[in-house]
Amino acid sequence: MKEHGADLLLVYGDSWRFGHLAFVSHFIPKNRGVLAVVPLEGEPALIVQEPGRNNPFSKTLTWFDEVRSVGQFAPGLGDALKARGLKPKRVGLVAVEEQLPMREWERVVQVLEGAEFCALSDLLTSLRLVKSASEQALLLHTVKILEQSLALFRKEARAGQKEYEIAALAEREARRQGVEDFRFLIARASEPQVGLRPAGPAPLDRGEALLVTVAASYQRYWAELGRTFCLGSPPAELVKSHNLAKNIFHQLVESVKIGASAAAAGEWLKEIPSAPARESLQAYGLGNGLGLDLSEAPLLGQDGAVKIQPGVALTLRVCLAGEKCGHGLIAQPFLATENGLQSLAQPAEELIVIES
Repeated sequence: MKEHGADLLLVYGDSWRFGHLAFVSHFIPKNRGVLAVVPLEGEPALIVQEPGRNNPFSKTLTWFDEVRSVGQFAPGLGDALKARGLKPKRVGLVAVEEQLPMREWERVVQVLEGAEFCALSDLLTSLRLVKSASEQALLLHTVKILEQSLALFRKEARAGQKEYEIAALAEREARRQGVEDFRFLIARASEPQVGLRPAGPAPLDRGEALLVTVAASYQRYWAELGRTFCLGSPPAELVKSHNLAKNIFHQLVESVKIGASAAAAGEWLKEIPSAPARESLQAYGLGNGLGLDLSEAPLLGQDGAVKIQPGVALTLRVCLAGEKCGHGLIAQPFLATENGLQSLAQPAEELIVIES
């Protein structure tokens, strides 16, 4: 803040995206938005949009001593500044302009009348990019939980079982091990026009591809795993399309180099002759950073400025889902090291056949 001439930093987060907020405060918004107020000198404050009765619980989720429960941010911010005798001249903004509702922002501007604003989201992104040893340990723990969740899916999935039934078993396994949030998406070869979606009431069928991706956060840290399953003997077409996905995945792993830009990881896509395959890969993304957000920098094939460096945690993802490109999904977490990419999960690039 001092280097950027900011005497106040405002960091916003909500239940949709809270990585920057959690990084400075450890707080996870459960319902509405939260604003962290961090002065250059003095103690910070957390302004939470919630009823006052929730305040005692909210105080247990953060190291900030001061937590204010408000209906609107502006009065809470005004009171926090008044208590500190602070009239800021230059205010750094992190995720505020991108996520804070416009009406709330207009009221906040009134409270900060006369102040100059500067965008510091990129600064916090750079601070979060390289994961510490403790962050890496949390990511590894999250990955192990997801591996156990998918192992249960493989053990329990049967033809005739409803999608939501097996998804519930996978989530229960993860919840029992302490995850704070859990996501389960499935795509089926019988629905090539649909792609990955939440589990529904349709029963599982023998002999069709099931693309399953699970993600969870443990102690705020997200990880993702994606696998291709088949109930019973897989048809030749499925084997062929999954082999294509596996070959592309190997290409993707080879393309992620220390010192290279995130954008460079997607340059080889244009060499894939199948247009439907290229479109599917681009639609689902080749991968992204892992951490306090499910998807954070670097975004492979997109972020031109961000470079891969030791300590960056990544999900690499190849998803082929469509009528003309076949079906195959591999999503695997890695840690970038001086010696290249190190897998954070047990290798599982093969098509998983479930005998029942």
